[in-house]
Amino acid sequence: MSVKKRMKTSNTFTKEQILNAKKYIHLKDLVNVLLFDSKTYTFVEVDKLIQDFKKGKVK
Repeated sequence: MSVKKRMKTSNTFTKEQILNAKKYIHLKDLVNVLLFDSKTYTFVEVDKLIQDFKKGKVK
């Protein structure tokens, strides 16, 4: 028997799709500023960007 490895692929979304996602409805302004129009993102990437931004120091 051969063992097949399953690769877990994450779905990627455009900035517009993420802005319309219910998950980020309360963070729409922040997501709009952090994401680029021409790039696609996973929810994990977006969550990391938001988390890193919120941990930033105020000058």
